[in-house]
Amino acid sequence: MIKPGVKCVVSTCTHYLYGDRCGAGNIDILHEEETHMSEIAENTMCKTFSHNARILNYVSSADNVNWTGSIAGLLDPEYEVTPTIRCTVASCKYWGEGAVCIAEAIEVSGRNSDECQDTNCETFLRRDDDGL
Repeated sequence: MIKPGVKCVVSTCTHYLYGDRCGAGNIDILHEEETHMSEIAENTMCKTFSHNARILNYVSSADNVNWTGSIAGLLDPEYEVTPTIRCTVASCKYWGEGAVCIAEAIEVSGRNSDECQDTNCETFLRRDDDGL
């Protein structure tokens, strides 16, 4: 499976690691509206987002932690933590068959997000109409 590099600036997420890294085992990128194909980055979201305001959110998101990568990332700020990425945004140039992301790297934005709809996949590029 392809593992693109991940830059995530969503510091309000339970999976956020210092240095704009993500400690999730898998990131799910989806359309913000189920019935509407994304046309711009703001129409996408990181469904893996879980707000870090409550301890219960850490517990509920613990089943999706890249434990080895997170521990290594905590010990070494230069360590590249690489979660897998499942992407259902078929209107994106980087969407691959089987809901995989084929970009070399992605960036998730939404620094002070309160919910997953506040996040975006900044790497999103609309696929040419003939490619859909």
